[in-house]
Amino acid sequence: MEARTISINGVIQRNTLLRIPYFQRRYVWGEEDWKRFAIDMESTLDSDRCYFLGAIILKEEPVTMSDRRNGIAKRQLVIDGQQRLTTLSIFMKVLHMMVGKNDDFANQYLQADDVKSPVIIHSCEDTPQFSSIMHLDTPNELQGESNIVQAYNYFRAYLEARRNAGVCLNDLLNTVNACVTFVAISLTRDDDEQQIFDTINSLGVPLTTGELMKNFLYEANDEDAYRNTWRLMFDTDDARNFWESDAASSRQSKSKDNTTIERFFHAFVRIKMWDFKDLLTEVQRKNFVKTENIFTTCKAFVEVFGMSKQELATEILEYADLFKTHLNEEILDTRIPQHAGIKRIACLINATGNYAVIPYILYILRSVDSEAERNQIFGFLETYLVRRILVKSTNNNYSDLFSENLIGQRINTCQALKAYVESKGSEKSLAMPTDSAVDFKLKFSRMDETTARIILYLYETKLTRTSDGVFNGGFNTYYAEQFMPRPCTAANENWPVLQDPDEEKYRQQAINTLGNYFLLHICNEKGLKKYHNVGFDRKLELFKKWCRDIRSGQILDSLHGWDESAIANRNRVLATGFCDRIWPLD
Repeated sequence: MEARTISINGVIQRNTLLRIPYFQRRYVWGEEDWKRFAIDMESTLDSDRCYFLGAIILKEEPVTMSDRRNGIAKRQLVIDGQQRLTTLSIFMKVLHMMVGKNDDFANQYLQADDVKSPVIIHSCEDTPQFSSIMHLDTPNELQGESNIVQAYNYFRAYLEARRNAGVCLNDLLNTVNACVTFVAISLTRDDDEQQIFDTINSLGVPLTTGELMKNFLYEANDEDAYRNTWRLMFDTDDARNFWESDAASSRQSKSKDNTTIERFFHAFVRIKMWDFKDLLTEVQRKNFVKTENIFTTCKAFVEVFGMSKQELATEILEYADLFKTHLNEEILDTRIPQHAGIKRIACLINATGNYAVIPYILYILRSVDSEAERNQIFGFLETYLVRRILVKSTNNNYSDLFSENLIGQRINTCQALKAYVESKGSEKSLAMPTDSAVDFKLKFSRMDETTARIILYLYETKLTRTSDGVFNGGFNTYYAEQFMPRPCTAANENWPVLQDPDEEKYRQQAINTLGNYFLLHICNEKGLKKYHNVGFDRKLELFKKWCRDIRSGQILDSLHGWDESAIANRNRVLATGFCDRIWPLD
């Protein structure tokens, strides 16, 4: 390993290729990074010192005969520094165009081959955008959402504004070329570039579990295998849009740990660890499933328990395909079927954010070949999950139920699942809620709009066949609204407070129960809010309009008034329907 200080011209030059390996992340710098970089570059105009842009780590690669014919004398792998080198290249491209020195830029940043390819060879996902920018003739604004295009547009606007403010861009170009330096660390052929890359990145912005797994599973010489498998599942633009999205539930915090890919790997570990349950202590089991240990756990499947990397990669990809195919949150925009199955469960999971059940769902999808058996299992699970929502069961040991208890004991038939749940009758945290519990809780339990909406939506889809040609929308096209509004000054004119304090207390309790909610076919809930406190006649008119083709709202056709007694009666009707027809225990 050798380190030396070099200028821009010592790093980026026409006869040297700088290849960014596939195991590195894509270009991820954003506006704050670009702003700091541009200000730092401009600061060179007023400084008599060199500006240090940081260390870059390079590893020499063999030069081919084809390279030599194109004037390439050296090939180097960029182990660390690709974000800075990419940003510098884009900044310098804009600067050269604005001062009319495109030829100077081409003589340093582009190869001498027939197509004038950039000397920095990006990973496949960033290549098209980076190459197109390197070949621009004029600094026009570009369309595109990639970070590379956005970086170009940012520097274009920044430098245009600085020129208008009197900054001499030609002087800036010259000083940046003269003053900016790097420390270039050159690796020998015996150094493990991938291990070095992982170590460096563990000290900076954390890699996602997916990125860490890719680097662990695929060696530097496994690029073809990566491109044909892992890349297609996780690293294309479309794949990243899916895996890097936040949790669907607004009640979940927005963080890296709630991205789809982190939830997937957390579920995968909760499935896979039970293949080695006899080798794990209780402490190890608890540590294995901690969010911060997911990558370490996946590595342990290879390094401790003897799986090959290929076996682990194959299994991850199989489960990822099941997850992406069946648990995609797009199900919330699709009318789910009347019959029990994975689509109803997927809708329930994504609407409620109940991700604890995902490991068991994936386990059943992979281990049970019979679709009929799977549908029976999912039907029973729907009954179990909905009844728990209705009675607001506590979640103690809930994650363990769908991992250790069910997967760990290889429960993969509906009969075995029912028997297991029935055996938990004395454990309130895991027991199947009874009919009497559902009836009681519906009378008195407070329910928010989101919960009311998913319960009524699942109920309605059970009542209505898709072939009926009505009620065709997905979960996201409906909204649950209370008929009688909550007490407030705005509501007092149309829904006056009762004189008897006990009667008013009872009314307020009834208002927040499920029986006071109706499912409405309306896309703009904000537009609905202005009608929240209107009187009975106007509310009835609006609800009839927005409840068309919704069977659970048919009582509106014969309604002549609405009070706490009507709400209590509807709760009884819903409880009977839920327990006898929709989610029965038998």
